[in-house]
Amino acid sequence: MKNDLLITTFLVIILVITAAITITSRMWLLEIHRDLQQTEKKQDRLLDQEQALQIELVSRTDLNYTERLAREKLGMRAMRPDQWQVVPK
Repeated sequence: MKNDLLITTFLVIILVITAAITITSRMWLLEIHRDLQQTEKKQDRLLDQEQALQIELVSRTDLNYTERLAREKLGMRAMRPDQWQVVPK
């Protein structure tokens, strides 16, 4: 009788410890998964920003874009031939 109670108590304790370990490991797994998702979202945002910056870099080094920007936004025009000055060497 006493042996049966001792075995039952031991099995219940093992069951409770196993359940606690399982729940704890599952919570850690969910937390790591959440962190991984946030990191992947941040990486996607950074990749989008990098692509936008690469496109902007290409467009800014394009002379036609620079000239169009100077004409439209800054009101600049090409110099007239009489405005040119020759600089002696």
